[in-house]
Amino acid sequence: MPLRFPLSRLLRLVGLLAMACLALGAVQAEPEQVTLQLKWHHQFQFAGYYAAEDQGYYKEAGLQVNIREAEPGLDVTQEVTSGRAQYGVGTSALLLARYHGAPVVVLAAIFQHSPAVFLAKGGMGIATVHDLAGRRVMLEDGADELRAYLRKEGMSERSLVLVKHTFDPADLLKGQVACMSAYDTDEPYFLDQAGQDYLTFSPRMGGIDFYGDNLFTSEAELKAHPARVKAFREASLRGWKYAMAHPEEVADLIIRRYGPRRGKDYIRFEARRMVPLIQPNLVDIGYMYEGRWQHVADVYEDLGLLPDGYDFSAFVYDPEAAASRARQKRFILGFGAMAALGLALGGLALVFYRLNVRLRLEIASRLRAEEDMRQEHAKQRELQDQLQQSQKMQSLGSLAGGVAHDMNNVLGAILGMASSQLEQHPEGSPARRAFTTIIKAAERGGGMVRGLLDFARKSPAQARDFSLNVVMREEVLLLERTTLARVRLDLDLDPDLRTLRGDPGALSHAIMNLCVNAVDAMPEGGVLTLRTRNLEDGRVEAQVEDTGTGMPPEVLARALDPFFTTKAEGRGTGLGLSMVYSTVTAHQGELHLDSAPGRGTRVSLRFPALGTAPRREAGAEPWTAPPPVRPLRVLVADDDPLVRESIQSVLEVLGHRAEAFPTGEELLDRLADLPDVDLVILDLNMPGLGGPGTLPRLRALRPDLPVFLVTGRADGEAQALVDGYPGVILLGKPFSLKELDDRLIRTFA
Repeated sequence: MPLRFPLSRLLRLVGLLAMACLALGAVQAEPEQVTLQLKWHHQFQFAGYYAAEDQGYYKEAGLQVNIREAEPGLDVTQEVTSGRAQYGVGTSALLLARYHGAPVVVLAAIFQHSPAVFLAKGGMGIATVHDLAGRRVMLEDGADELRAYLRKEGMSERSLVLVKHTFDPADLLKGQVACMSAYDTDEPYFLDQAGQDYLTFSPRMGGIDFYGDNLFTSEAELKAHPARVKAFREASLRGWKYAMAHPEEVADLIIRRYGPRRGKDYIRFEARRMVPLIQPNLVDIGYMYEGRWQHVADVYEDLGLLPDGYDFSAFVYDPEAAASRARQKRFILGFGAMAALGLALGGLALVFYRLNVRLRLEIASRLRAEEDMRQEHAKQRELQDQLQQSQKMQSLGSLAGGVAHDMNNVLGAILGMASSQLEQHPEGSPARRAFTTIIKAAERGGGMVRGLLDFARKSPAQARDFSLNVVMREEVLLLERTTLARVRLDLDLDPDLRTLRGDPGALSHAIMNLCVNAVDAMPEGGVLTLRTRNLEDGRVEAQVEDTGTGMPPEVLARALDPFFTTKAEGRGTGLGLSMVYSTVTAHQGELHLDSAPGRGTRVSLRFPALGTAPRREAGAEPWTAPPPVRPLRVLVADDDPLVRESIQSVLEVLGHRAEAFPTGEELLDRLADLPDVDLVILDLNMPGLGGPGTLPRLRALRPDLPVFLVTGRADGEAQALVDGYPGVILLGKPFSLKELDDRLIRTFA
C-alpha cells in the first residue's frame, strides 16, 4: 500500500519549520552581553572602547559591552580567565602569565610602545638612570620592562632603596622619593602643573621595547565564541581609530558618561602623550607581529623568567585562522540544518542542491579571503618596515645621548688645551697654524655632539609657550646674511597663529636644517618659502618649500634614514633630516615630505597647539665688551681629569689662579677655608653631590659668589638651577679660551 502524505500536512510542517527559524533568528538578534575589564580607572588610556560603545560599533557587532574600570590590586588576568570578564586590557606580562598556566590569548597591541618609564624629580643630581643608585625609588610590581632596563644598564634592584608604591606623584613632588615607576601619559601631567622639572628614563633607551595596553581574552572564550571574539576585536579597533582621530569629542564623552577622577586638561594631556606611543599615522592600531613578541620573550629569558625557546605561538591571536574556524563551524551547522530540513521534507535532492550552492559560495568566499590575506600580508610587511625605521632612529638617538657626555668632556679638554697653547705662539708660525686647526676640529666636533643631543632628546629640553612665527622670522634674519643673492626668501605667516608648548631652540635648529637643505637643492637659484598656518583640527603647520631639484622616489624613501645623504663627501653627515624628525616627534608632531624631480620639495611640520600667538619679545640691545678683568681666584670641580687640567690651564693663561677638584664635596671643603675666592666653575654631572647637590651648600657658604655651571646638555634641569639660584650662569661644553674669557669679562668687568 503506497505511503500517503497529505499536502496540507506537509505545508503545516514547512510552516512550523519556518516559524522555528524565525524564532531562532530573533533569539540570535538579541545582543550578546560581554564584559571588558580595564586595568585602571576611566581615562583616555581606554578611549577606543568608549568610542566603540558610543558610536554603535559594538551594537553593530551584536554585542552589549560592560566596560568595567579597575581598582589598585585587581588582577585583570584572573578576572578574564575566571570568566567574570570575557576581555581585558593588560601589559606584555601576559606572556609570563601564559607561561605560568593562565590560558590567555592576546588579540591586539594598542600601544606600539609601552608608556612605562622611570620618572625622576629634577634638581636632585640625577642625569642618568645610574644616578638612581642609593636613592629612594617607588617601583611597582609587574614593571618587568623597567627591571629589565636596570639589568641592561648593569644595575641591580638592590642598588636602589625600594619603597612601597603609593601611585601618588605628590610623594615625588615633596621629595619623599627621588624617582617612581610611572606612565609617560599620566604622572608627568602633575609635575607640569606644579612647575616641577623632571626627567623620564624609558626602557627604549636601553633597547627594550615592549607593547603596551594589550587587548586579550581567554582560550575558553576563543574556542566557544570565535565569531564573537573577531567581532569584538574589530569593533574595538574601529573605536580606537575614531578616538585618535577625534580626541576632543571623545574627551567630552569620557567626562560626560564615565565620570573620570581627573579633569579635561589632564585627559587632553593624556591624549597628546599617547600619539607617539600608539603611532596611529604610522601603524594600524592593534597591529602586532611575532618578531616583537619574540623580543619580549627574549627579554624575559634574559631575566630568567622564561625558558630558552619558549613556544608562544598559541598566545598570539591570528585573525585569519579564527575566521577560517568560524567559517568551518558555520558550514557544519548549516549543513546539519539543511540535512534536518531535507529529511523532514523527504527531499534528499533539495539537500544536495543546497549543499552544492553553499559549497560554491564557500569556495568563492575562501578565494576572496585568500586574496585579502595576501594584500594584508603585503600591507603588514610595509608597516613593519616603517616601524623598524622608526625604532632604528630611536635606538640611534638613545646611543647618541649615551656617548655625548663623554665626547663633550674629551672635546672640552682638547679645545681648552689647544686654546691655551695658541696664545703662546706668534701669528703665522707653524705651531699656531696647527693649534688653530685643532681648535676648528674640536669646535666642529662640538657642533656634531650638540646635533646628536638634539637627535637623542625624547622631549623638549626647555618647554615654554612660543609662536612658530617668531622662529620663522629669526631664521629669515640668519638666512638673509648667508644665502647672498642666490635664493629669494618668501615669508607667508598666519598673523593669528596659535601658540605651541615646547623648545623653540630645538625647533629653530630643525627648521634651519630644512632651510640649508633647501638652499643646497637650488644651486642655480630659486625661491625658498617659509609658511605657517592654523589647521582645522586644532594643530598648527609650518612649511619649508623650495623650487629646487627635488627628490626621486628612491631618495625620498630613504630621506629620513640616519647617515643617508646625497651630498658630496664632507658636505653633510646624513643626520640632518633624522634630527629634524626626532625633534618633531619629541614635540608630539608629524613630518610630511612631498617631493618630485623638477618640482622641488615641501616639508610640512604639524604640531598640537595651545592658543593664540604671544607678543613678540623686543630684541636685546647690542652688547659691547668692557675692558679685561683683574686676576681672579677660581675653584673648579669636574670629575674628568682631562677637563680639570684643561680648564686650569686656560685660566692660568688668562692670568687667573685656579685650583681643581674631582667632586663638589672637596670643592666645598676648600671653599670654607678660602674667603677670597672670586668664582666657582662647577660641572653639572659628577658623582656624589653633583652640581645640583653642591649648589645649595655653596650658597649657604657664599650667597653672592658667581658660579659658572658647566654642561654639555643644557636641558630643563640645568635651566632650573640657573633660574633657582642667583648668580649662576650656564656655560656649555666644550668651550674655548676666548669663550671663557668673554664670559669672565661679562661677569666681572
